[in-house]
Amino acid sequence: MPAVVERVRSRALGEAEIVWHVPVDPASCDGDGDLHEIVCGEPGISVPGGNCEAPADLAESGQRWCTACCDTVRQAA
Repeated sequence: MPAVVERVRSRALGEAEIVWHVPVDPASCDGDGDLHEIVCGEPGISVPGGNCEAPADLAESGQRWCTACCDTVRQAA
């Protein structure tokens, strides 16, 4: 699944957590660290960096999908 990464500070763990977001238009990425609009439309979140592929079932500790992005994609399908 095309994705962009956001690093957020986890209040509970005190460490950085990686949150994967679904980009609005993955084809618009030029791979040069441009900014992407994300499906959840969270205000104040900008996700710099290129797109990459991420598994739908993340199993890595400290990483998760944005719930709002995933819910929006499921509703559109």
